[in-house]
Amino acid sequence: MIRLENDALVGPYRVERFIKDGVFNSNYVVADGKGGRFFLKLFDLQAIPPEWLDGGEVGEIVNSRGLSHHNVISYVADGVLTIQDKTYPYLVMQYFKGSLLSEFLAAGRQFTGPEIKTITCHVLEGLAYLRSEGLFHNDITPRNILLEESGDGLVPKLIDLGHASHELTGGQPPFPMEDLNLIYTAPEALDGCFSDASDAFSVAALVYTLICRQEPWGLHMDESESFEERKARILEARRRQPVWPAALHASDPMLRSLVLMGLNINPSARPTPARMLEMLTDSSVDTRQRSDGSSRNGNPKKASAGGLVATTDGTEMKKTLQRNTRSGGFADVAGMESLKKMLTERVIWVLRDREKAKKYRLLPPNGMLLYGPPGCGKTYFAEKFAEESRFNYMVVNGSDLGSTYIHGTQGKIAALFQEAAAKAPTVLCFDEFDSFVPARGSEAARHRPEEVNEFLSQLNNCAQRGIFVIGTTNRMDMIDPAVLRKGRLDLQVEVPAPEPETRRQMFIHHLKGRPLADDIDFDRLAALTDGYASSDIAFIANDAALVAALADEPIAQRHLEDSIRCNPSSLGKKSVRQPIGYH
Repeated sequence: MIRLENDALVGPYRVERFIKDGVFNSNYVVADGKGGRFFLKLFDLQAIPPEWLDGGEVGEIVNSRGLSHHNVISYVADGVLTIQDKTYPYLVMQYFKGSLLSEFLAAGRQFTGPEIKTITCHVLEGLAYLRSEGLFHNDITPRNILLEESGDGLVPKLIDLGHASHELTGGQPPFPMEDLNLIYTAPEALDGCFSDASDAFSVAALVYTLICRQEPWGLHMDESESFEERKARILEARRRQPVWPAALHASDPMLRSLVLMGLNINPSARPTPARMLEMLTDSSVDTRQRSDGSSRNGNPKKASAGGLVATTDGTEMKKTLQRNTRSGGFADVAGMESLKKMLTERVIWVLRDREKAKKYRLLPPNGMLLYGPPGCGKTYFAEKFAEESRFNYMVVNGSDLGSTYIHGTQGKIAALFQEAAAKAPTVLCFDEFDSFVPARGSEAARHRPEEVNEFLSQLNNCAQRGIFVIGTTNRMDMIDPAVLRKGRLDLQVEVPAPEPETRRQMFIHHLKGRPLADDIDFDRLAALTDGYASSDIAFIANDAALVAALADEPIAQRHLEDSIRCNPSSLGKKSVRQPIGYH
């Protein structure tokens, strides 16, 4: 890699000093001639494999453009330097003072419980921002978190987006794996599957390290070993239960829960980073500094687009609407063709093509209820619906609307719909909708009739305010019937356990990009999983991949059939399926 000398010019920037070399880049501190200082990363385009480029450009540069958040290193500019007829793209990012978290740990720094919680919350806020941009960081480790000094103490900032990407479902990712710290890399990510779940695993490993002052499973990676040697060693270690030191047992209960759940080798069993943030912020009454610089017992500012939704009762909802611009939509959903076709024809185009809808005096639907057995992809389908429509999107859980104030929950409901209308078009997805609108007169609704009434009021013709509501439930019988009338949730759509062809497509989807033997029989796998939920099939594919990886051999039919035998359907019985239906 070319090394620039001090005072060399890169566009309008002058090199002040060299920092380090990367795999395909070199890093510098530069100045702009106006007193401003920045970080600059210079890439050797000729050395980067063509399949790792994004439309001929360096992926890190493409992913970094426009990024601006207080917990993520922010984009400044990019360009191209030409030296002796060779082109070297460069990326300029904001400059800040501070030390890497890894340097604090190497110096023996011991962080207190409140400090660990604050650091973790800021890291999770940075991940939430990247997620809203369609990205996953994929390399959360102490060496990629810089602690910047501020009036509120140490503020973490996520750096080095060289491994950031959209969701990856397996195979060789568009970046080098060899320089990852595998101790913080999720098991499925070792096979190229990067997602919310893999970032969650890395955060849990980070918190474990901060609490216990040692890394999970007591491992130390020897950098002289090859990637495959390190991978085999870490996979073997993760077949064992991690060691839970006394320091972890004595730590904050929410931090401990985050670690225990986040280090699960099953991706579907981990809380998402967004859920981790909810866990910590719900429990950190006095210890956590907010991103606006005020503490909970101070005078918080009103909510901004990046954080909290202000409500009429003085509390906040820890949610943010996300614009879906970089994901696959219905293309990511295996099977369910009749459901996707129905929603595309009856809902999405009406919401998108307002002029034609106006011409024909078509009223867009207000929303739909997705009902069916648990684990069959209702919430996932709702997210993909939002991606397909390219609308803002928010998933709301029951705890998000809780309040200790009298009538406080009513205020939160009103504020939620108010923000959704302000940022229309918006898809609001209420997970386990029966917990929000239980049938009036039932025991579940006895103490909350005002909340149900508030929901009914907000649902009335909400499409006219640019809001499309999706409710998911496996207990449709518990929902207040008034919610399901026309003018509120207009469509009721069954999402049953997947039928044979959908199961076949799911196996193809979850095994795509992984090393496979020649004997895979997708039709037989579909037949053997009659009555299985979508989440069961995802787990079986990953479980079989883990066994094959430990043996360092391709995934074969026997691995998958062994996993099916050892993992019965989570639904408990073979389902009686009906065609996808709607009312």
